Amino acid sequence: MGENDDSDIIEHHVEEEMEKKGSLLESVGPSDREAHSSTQSSHRLLAYSDALISIIATVMILPVAHTKVEDNEELRESVQLLLTTKIAVYLMTFLIVTVAWAAHIRLFQVIVHIDDCLALLNLACMMLITFLPYTFSLMATFPENILGILLFCGCVMVIGVIQSVIVLYAFSRPFLLNEHIQISENRAFYKHHILKVIMRVPIMCFLASIFSFIFFQLSYALLAIVIFLPYISQGIKWCRSKAIGQVAESPDSMLFYTYLPNEPLNKERVEAFSDGVYAIVATLLILDICEDNVPDPAVVQKQFGGSLIAALQVYGPEYLAYFGSFATVGLLWFVHHSLFLHVTKATRFMGLLNTFSLAFVGGLPL
Repeated sequence: MGENDDSDIIEHHVEEEMEKKGSLLESVGPSDREAHSSTQSSHRLLAYSDALISIIATVMILPVAHTKVEDNEELRESVQLLLTTKIAVYLMTFLIVTVAWAAHIRLFQVIVHIDDCLALLNLACMMLITFLPYTFSLMATFPENILGILLFCGCVMVIGVIQSVIVLYAFSRPFLLNEHIQISENRAFYKHHILKVIMRVPIMCFLASIFSFIFFQLSYALLAIVIFLPYISQGIKWCRSKAIGQVAESPDSMLFYTYLPNEPLNKERVEAFSDGVYAIVATLLILDICEDNVPDPAVVQKQFGGSLIAALQVYGPEYLAYFGSFATVGLLWFVHHSLFLHVTKATRFMGLLNTFSLAFVGGLPL
């Protein structure tokens, strides 16, 4: 009897869910049904986006790696100062790019299906992200010139606008959203909440661009604050709750786009992004070897009597550095892989720690 009762309860819940889905489909017009049939899974788009962002975040180390240190003592001091500036800007920019990547994860945890329009909007977003290394190079080479800051902030602001358009488009077609939001009666609340969160980073960049005309060091500080904005927000909320008491929040507001450190992130996308960074860092040195360590035929003929083996022996330390770097990064990836085998759910705080570790992994080719 007990088993029959349990099965009846389960069947009742299944029927309720089917009724909700049926009523949702009935509310969809013929044109929407046709659009629904043209949707596709977002898996390949997300994989492409993860690969692209991991490449962009990692190749930002190249301007640092290609800085030449002079033998002249006076020049060496100025170059070391420039190198320190470049490394600092690299770390900050890597973290900001991964903030954009984390925002992309959260956005597509809400949007689970895509159509052609969403795919093109996402490509526009990725195109602007690929422009960030150039703005980074300007910021690192001319730290006191505000043009680099303005270009970087401009890119981030436009990215925020495109993501807002993606949200508005997806909420106008509920079949693109995840099932929880589809059947929710508070879709308008979710939309406004998500838009409010998305626009916080562009607003910070807008302030940074304004302050660059007054005191450019403050602009760099504001860009750094963007990375820790979720935790600063939570700290302010905690202080306010201690001062004026706990503020009641809607239960729905805690499901998506919260600033809590334990907010879930897609574990598979965290792994995919990390794998991309490790793969790129492991092979970065081969680019320099292909460019700088292929001997000129005339030099081989003149200095080494035509012996290519003798000419290549000069580059022995470079080859050793490449294989040593590849082995080191490969072992670090293996440790990361072994660690995430035991992780069942990734959170925002874990993502931040993972980002810090990947930023320093990106500096290994130095």
